Order: sequence, then structure tokens, then C-alpha cells
Amino acid sequence: MRKRASARCSGPNWTSIFTRRLWSYRERTGLWTTNGCGASSSPCPDRFTLGPTRSSATSSLSACSVCRGDDAVYFEFTSDQTELRDGLRDLLTDACPSDVVRAAWSDGRGPVPQLWKQLGAVGLLGLLAPASRGGLDGTEIDLVFLLEECGRHAVPGPLGEHLAVAVPALVAADASECDQAISGDCVVTVADRSTDQLRWAATSDLVIHQTDDGLALSDAADMTILASCPSVDHSIASAAVTLGASRALPGADPTLAEHRAALAASAQLLGLADRMIAMATEHVTVRRQFGVPVGSQQAVKHLLASALVALEHARPVVYRAAWVLASAAGEPDLAVSFAKVYAGRAADVAARAALQCHGAIGYSWEHDLHLWMKRAWALSAAWGTTAQHQARVAAAVLDEA
Repeated sequence: MRKRASARCSGPNWTSIFTRRLWSYRERTGLWTTNGCGASSSPCPDRFTLGPTRSSATSSLSACSVCRGDDAVYFEFTSDQTELRDGLRDLLTDACPSDVVRAAWSDGRGPVPQLWKQLGAVGLLGLLAPASRGGLDGTEIDLVFLLEECGRHAVPGPLGEHLAVAVPALVAADASECDQAISGDCVVTVADRSTDQLRWAATSDLVIHQTDDGLALSDAADMTILASCPSVDHSIASAAVTLGASRALPGADPTLAEHRAALAASAQLLGLADRMIAMATEHVTVRRQFGVPVGSQQAVKHLLASALVALEHARPVVYRAAWVLASAAGEPDLAVSFAKVYAGRAADVAARAALQCHGAIGYSWEHDLHLWMKRAWALSAAWGTTAQHQARVAAAVLDEA
């Protein structure tokens, strides 16, 4: 599907910035030797080959085909975006294997600071920050594409809140903590008004919360934990807290912050669903019963096909919500609610299918599936449950009728 364009897109040349940072980081840490390209310390020739710097119009992740001289806009991600997604996948494969996800269950903060520094080193944490503050000038479209990959690896810590809400809010308020948040030297979580529990309470250094006057910032060291509230995902370590002294973040938009937080959760749910389907597919391919792979049975095929259909239906809904926020068009409340509902349903269908395909081993502590499954359950309830977002959609439809 394509649509005639009425104006050219323009954007910063941050594709090269991100790619160069990722390349530099991987060379410094020696990760090039573990990406499947052999023992060479140089990058794989098929990825991250840095050619001449291109103009901002052609290298922006959100640039459309008009910027490349065409007269039509294609509703698909650019080769730059997919290249960066693949590069982030390589990085997270090395930096966030299942052992790191599992370690966060026993110590929620344990692996997060080091992981944050790695993500900050390649510029990911500054995705929505302007280049003048060391960011990448990205948009919500870029946000969902990369957070989907982070969800696929079940990255521990408040990544969606930090990346989508905290950094833009700190930038808008010109807060002194902004540089630390972008570099990964501090971890910032955001209080969700839909619950009285603070997620990632034990993991974070700073907390952004909403007051009658807008968003405010508090130091996590000054908060009082009233009661621990165990999450189905033990790495989240939620708690009922009383925050200490706070200061206002003028210029930060509370409504946009909530929209971005829900969108970030939706994007991660897509990645979680995709990974669970992949786990189940691999299991039924190698697991044999009665002399044949379990996956050869039609009932198993239908189960996984239904999960994949749910995921593919959810993706464009989430991507459209990102476009609505990035372009300030349409109805953001409705678009974000649709995204959260569809992504939550897709993750739920994928979790049920994956668990049924694995059998009892899928719910055992030793198997990795439960780490992804329980993260999906936790994120489905974050920033508005499916029922709450369905009610918002229903109210909008009935009001219009």
C-alpha cells in the first residue's frame, strides 16, 4: 500500500551516529568475535559497513521515499531502520542472554546498571533526546521498532519508562540529571497512575511521578518502602512507597508521557510474543513423540499459526499508534489504547500457545519460557490493563455513535 506524499520529510543524520557508536562499542568490548562472523575482530561485511555520510533526509530513520527522490510514501520500515534493529539484536544477544534475565530475578538491580551503561554507550537511551544533548533525535516510530527488539530479549529494568518518558521529560525541563540518564549512569523509573505500586522500585536511582502541577522528579534514595508487592515477574520488584522531596519538571507533558509509556509497553509485548512463538516453534521441531516431531501434528501447527496471526494483527496497530504520536495526527488516546489492547492480546495468545506446546517443562523454573511469559503478563497490566483500554475505546466509539 502506498500513498501520495504532499511534502518532503526531513530529519537528522542520526543513523550514522547510532551505527558508529554501536560499531565503536562492539570493537572496544570485543563483541565482534561472537556475532557469527568468525574470529575476526572486524565487523561482519554484511552489516554496519559505514559508507560516506549521507544527507539528513536520506539517513533519518523516519525518512520516507520522497526524501529519496520518489513521489510516493511506502508504509514500511527503511533499510536503515532494519539495519539498526539487526545491530541492536546482535548487541543484546551478547549483552542480555537469558542468564542476565534470570539473574535479575534473584537481584533486580544486579545486571541493570551494567546493561544501562552498554545501552547508553551506543546511544539507545538518548533515542528521543535532541542531538544538542547527545541524543539521536528519534521519533516514536523509531522507538517502537527498537523496543520491540528489546522485548524480544526481555531486557530487565524500566527500559520503556526510562527511554520513552524519563529522558524526554528531563530534556524538556533541562534537568541536570539528563546527561546521566542518556549515558546510562542512572536508572530512572516512572510511577504509573493506574496502580498504587511503583514498578522497578529496587532497580531505579530516580523516580518521575505526576503531581497536580505536572511531572516531578524524586530521588529513589529518599523514598520509604511501605510494603513489597511481588510481581509475577520477580525482576520488577514492585513496592508501595512514599516518595521523598521532589522538584517539578516544567515543560514535560504528563499526557504525552502516559501515551509514550503505554506505547513502549505495547512495543515490548510484541517482541515478547515473537520470542515465545520462536521458542515454541523450536521446541516442537526437535521434540519427538511416536517417532515424529511434535510440530508435525496439525493441532500444534494450528495453535502456533493462531499465535502468529494474533502477533501480525497487533504489529500494524502498534506501529500506527507510534505514527499518530510522532506526527501529532489523529486521536492519540484511541490509537494508544488500541495498540495496548492488541499487543496485550497477542502476547497472551503467544504465551498460552507456547506453554501448551512445551507442556509442563515450560512452566518449570529451569526453563527460560516462564521468564518471557511472566514479563508479558506483567507488561500487559502496566500503564492500563487490557480492560481499562478496552473501556476507553468503547467510550470513544459510543460517544461518536
